[in-house]
Amino acid sequence: MSDKLQRGQALILIALAFVGLAAFIGLAVDAGILYTNIGHLRRSVDAAALASANQFREGLTVAQLESSAKEFLDLNNLSSASAQVFVCEESIVPGGPYSAYHDPTLCRCLNDSLTFGDVGCDDSSELDHRKLVRVRGVLPVTFAFLPIIGFDSVNVNAEAISETAALDLILAIDTSASMAYDLCSDGLDNDGDGETDDCNINDPPSVGPDGIPENDVARCVSAGDCQPFEDVRDAAQFLINRMYFPFDRMAIVNFSQFGLMPLDLAAGDDWAVVTNALNALDVEEEPDIATWCPDWFTIQDPSGCTSTNTAAGIRIANNELGGNGRQEAVWILILLSDGAANAAQDDSSPPEWVCPGSTGAPTWVQPFCRDTDPGSRHAPGDADYDADDRARDMADLAGCLPVNEAASCSAPGNGVVIFTVGLGGLVNDNQGCDSTVYSAAECTDAEVLGEELLRYVAAVGDDGDPATNPCGSVASGNDCGNYYFSPTGAGVLQVFEAIAGRIFTRITH
Repeated sequence: MSDKLQRGQALILIALAFVGLAAFIGLAVDAGILYTNIGHLRRSVDAAALASANQFREGLTVAQLESSAKEFLDLNNLSSASAQVFVCEESIVPGGPYSAYHDPTLCRCLNDSLTFGDVGCDDSSELDHRKLVRVRGVLPVTFAFLPIIGFDSVNVNAEAISETAALDLILAIDTSASMAYDLCSDGLDNDGDGETDDCNINDPPSVGPDGIPENDVARCVSAGDCQPFEDVRDAAQFLINRMYFPFDRMAIVNFSQFGLMPLDLAAGDDWAVVTNALNALDVEEEPDIATWCPDWFTIQDPSGCTSTNTAAGIRIANNELGGNGRQEAVWILILLSDGAANAAQDDSSPPEWVCPGSTGAPTWVQPFCRDTDPGSRHAPGDADYDADDRARDMADLAGCLPVNEAASCSAPGNGVVIFTVGLGGLVNDNQGCDSTVYSAAECTDAEVLGEELLRYVAAVGDDGDPATNPCGSVASGNDCGNYYFSPTGAGVLQVFEAIAGRIFTRITH
């Protein structure tokens, strides 16, 4: 064979080799383009699902959820035209009719062994109310080299399911008599009506022989103008409106001398029911001294005469969550009070009032039923165990973690997320300290007893460890961690808005 022929064959082989090499390079480049776009699509769909599910909190329609998802796809430079959003339309029993948004696989049964539509899971009441949203997206990927052999583009698909955590929330409200008058002489327009100190009760209140203001709470109750309580009720209604029933559930606890639960979690999965329970709440009048605690006048024992049983409010809420809370839900307690704890009962049967030194003159730091050292913590059975100590113990049982509890916790708890709200000047400027008995430093400590307790409860409910307190170096009267302070009743609305905004969402898969 001649040299010319050999060189010609070599050129052909080299040309063919270059074609093959170009094909391999093109395949590698286009594969990189494909996988890069798949990853981008998946991340974008995840973000869209997260955003869409988060709108469950706003009570939006499924079409609005889809709009939110498409907005996130657009922000990620993806065409949102093909995006789809699906939910479980659980208000409709199996068999339809359903809209195009219905995905039966998102309808989870209370009985895990059943599938949606089976006997035993063919009614809304038999479904596990979970806020699941599926977002599906399609992205056309255009190749760089494969069009040479006829492959111009391909559509890639991705989907993500996002779940907004269902809530089992308990709202514990202080309904002691001070909620009708403690902001009546602070010179502020607490209810935002343009007038200052316009509470519908005796003003100024008269003081009885026991030193307790004798306000006619019944007057403001009948007029529907107990302040700051009415502002608290209005703010609580905003919180109810942000819930997504029946996925979320809300119970209501109120506490004054005792603690009560007018609405439990099982019944609190309906907006109207929760609203009616809230509207039925009223401020409670001061306990009648002669009826409830005759020993006040004989041996000067204030046990049972006081009316801010913070411990009872926390205990009832914690028992309800521990006994009837859903394991897949986030357990939340929102505790609001306008002063320090001054009443508590122990676990004996029948329960006895927790009031140190109760057989002596009631000269300890007001509010009554506190020991003589406001900054100390005592254990049950100690002679100085008081209402504040009892409230902190109940906070530990609620907020500390069930296992591996922090050394600063008095006992394992339920891991409840707790937010606290301090309302008005009695929380951090209580001037009721007896300066003839206590030093100036002790009275200074006593002024902020209410706020210090609420900050402790919030610190427990923040991460299960009261020792990691975000409020440690924060000046009195300021928000910190899970604690919020409002000097006026009208300001409680902004507090509840802030708390509602901290509801979180999680990607499931």
